Amino acid sequence: LERQLLLQNQMRERQTAMQIAWTREFLKYFGTFFGLAAIGLTAGAIRKKNLGVLLPVVPLSFILAYQYDMGYGTLLQRIKG
Repeated sequence: LERQLLLQNQMRERQTAMQIAWTREFLKYFGTFFGLAAIGLTAGAIRKKNLGVLLPVVPLSFILAYQYDMGYGTLLQRIKG
C-alpha cells in the first residue's frame, strides 16, 4: 500500500511537471502572438484615431498573465494550498 501511494505521488508530480512544461512552451508562442497583436492594434488605433481598436488587448493580457503565473509563478502552489 505504501509503495502504491509513493507511485501515485510520483505520477502526480510528473503530470504537474508536464503541465508546467507545456504551459511554458505555450507561453513562448502566445507571448509572441500577444506582442505582435499589441503592436498591430496600437498601429491601427493610431491610424484610425480610434482607441476602441485596442480593446482586444485587454482580454489577451489577462490570458498572458494567467499563463505566466501558471508557468513561472505560484499558481499551482496556491491551488495545492
